[in-house]
Amino acid sequence: CGSAGDLLQHVNEQDVVTFTGSASTGRMLKSTPSITENAVRFNMEADSLNCSILGPDANPETEEFKLFIKEVSREMTIKAGQKCTAIRRIIVPENICDDVIKAVSARLKTNVIGDPAFEGVRMGPLASKEQVGDVQQKIKELQQTCEIVYGDINNFEVSGADKNKGFFMPSILMHSKKPFDKSGAHSIEAFGPVSTIMPYKTIGDAIELAKMGKGSLVCSIVTADDKIARDFVIGAACMHGRILVL
Repeated sequence: CGSAGDLLQHVNEQDVVTFTGSASTGRMLKSTPSITENAVRFNMEADSLNCSILGPDANPETEEFKLFIKEVSREMTIKAGQKCTAIRRIIVPENICDDVIKAVSARLKTNVIGDPAFEGVRMGPLASKEQVGDVQQKIKELQQTCEIVYGDINNFEVSGADKNKGFFMPSILMHSKKPFDKSGAHSIEAFGPVSTIMPYKTIGDAIELAKMGKGSLVCSIVTADDKIARDFVIGAACMHGRILVL
């Protein structure tokens, strides 16, 4: 609905400010003189690098694998990825990482972008021109430690609309080959249809990668093994608002 204008200049010690959005914007708002001088209570929910883990028991032939691919691609494209609970980090067994990349890419390829009122369109535009610019910048930052394995921000088709006039953004799937050594995907959130795949060797590694996001609203694990689910939840719960076990 646009800018809040000078609203925060009028808050005092009786007020509470609650913010959700980017960490950089949150820090800027929190330093507003009226907030610091009046000791205004400021609650910030920012840059949630949510993740989803595919259990080591899964492979391309299992129902868990198919469910995981469906949910990851769906979470990337609902609201064009503009939601706090979207999956930003896709953590999968190292031995089937290529299979996951191919499967997610295949589903994203069927995702038609354009005017939501147009027949067959599955994903609309981002909120604003500024948001498109911000997401493109974050993708460039992510590319310093990750590579794009699906999608092209300069070359994509739009149905029922002019992509040069609308605020459209294609789905971008990235790959972090060494997620423990290069941690861009654990700290940079592109608030759009963007997500990063990263491999793990053991469930212990998956737990550590999940925690490297330094706190998220939601995390999920897809597995048919109760012990794997239990070990993951106990190991990773301290860094997530909630964990969904599928």
